[in-house]
Amino acid sequence: MTDISKEYASALFELAREISAEKEFLEALFLIQAALKEQPEYVSVLSSPNLSVREKKSLLEKAFASFVPEPVLSFAELLCEKGHMSCFHDCVKEYQALYQTFCSVSSARVVSAVALTEEEKRRLTEKLEKISGHRVQTHYETDEAILGGLIVYMDDTVIDGSLRRQLKDVRDVIGT
Repeated sequence: MTDISKEYASALFELAREISAEKEFLEALFLIQAALKEQPEYVSVLSSPNLSVREKKSLLEKAFASFVPEPVLSFAELLCEKGHMSCFHDCVKEYQALYQTFCSVSSARVVSAVALTEEEKRRLTEKLEKISGHRVQTHYETDEAILGGLIVYMDDTVIDGSLRRQLKDVRDVIGT
């Protein structure tokens, strides 16, 4: 993420905290993000030098004024005005990270060789919450290349319990 994204997201998050609207702002950002992902050419239009800032703001107002709080709309308009609309998705990621920290929530990405059952996912999430001391949002992926076991990416920590890594360790020990 860029420093610009962090600065803008931090400013919006501080405003949200002042008026106790952290979650409301996050949901509004997700709503705009979903619309922009659905219509990727919209970001190009909002970044185009061929449109005036006034026209860009008008487009955003028509699209989102009745769906998002005014400060979030103003945030998107400011990104357009400063020529940073292409950073919108990174701003949302950064805002979400700030929100999760604020709510004492960690994000974990779990990679397994095969899909985990719901019971395995539940138990793993409970274990990660016990380790971290707070709630954990877990996202699951499969990657046959790890052969077996799991790799967990949580906050700034990597827990590699994959069979691929264990085989590499054995190979390192026997020197082949």
